[in-house]
Amino acid sequence: MSTYRGVPEAERRAARRAALMDAALDALHEDGLAAISVRAVCARSRLTPRYFYESFPDLDALLDAVVDAISDEVIAAAVAAVDGETALDAKVWAAIDAGYGVVADDRRKATAVLICAAGSGPLRLRRHDLLVRFAEVVLTALPLAAADSAAARAEARPLALFLMGGAAEVIEAVLSGALPLSRAQVVDRLSRLWLATLDAASAVGQSAGGPRRDPRAGG
Repeated sequence: MSTYRGVPEAERRAARRAALMDAALDALHEDGLAAISVRAVCARSRLTPRYFYESFPDLDALLDAVVDAISDEVIAAAVAAVDGETALDAKVWAAIDAGYGVVADDRRKATAVLICAAGSGPLRLRRHDLLVRFAEVVLTALPLAAADSAAARAEARPLALFLMGGAAEVIEAVLSGALPLSRAQVVDRLSRLWLATLDAASAVGQSAGGPRRDPRAGG
């Protein structure tokens, strides 16, 4: 393995990749999606295009990596917060507070989330993929069902997607300024909504019951 000033090449490559992603976050936040380019990112990171293409085949791949990194951070924070909690209300509150905190505390990450949510540019396909991914984490971290089998997880998956979809809409509205709520208010209201939804779903057997009869059908 080659080294330069005692730093292995793999570490230098990883540092350059991280610098490019950090520069992309800055560019998205300050200039918007329309103004971002390989040249702009390279200028901000003080790296040449050679090093850009060492890490990413194109700009779309860089932007996808930025959004994926934010989602990884949200998931890691939420999972770590839930660890050790036993009560469902404590798990829900801790997960929402920690996950939301990742974007609430860094306006650059909030901007990237909003651009992804807007469904424009190279990030237009990411929102649904991320919601599905977050829903799988919810299934694992919270007792939505006796999700110890493929059938149980399949039964609970719509509920997890419903919870994540609603939370995403609220968070995006708050980050955009359309819904003026403090961080504490966001966490409190989303936690209450999640718990009420889980209670209602449990009461009607949504987690474990079979298909429901169409109320429009006769008989």
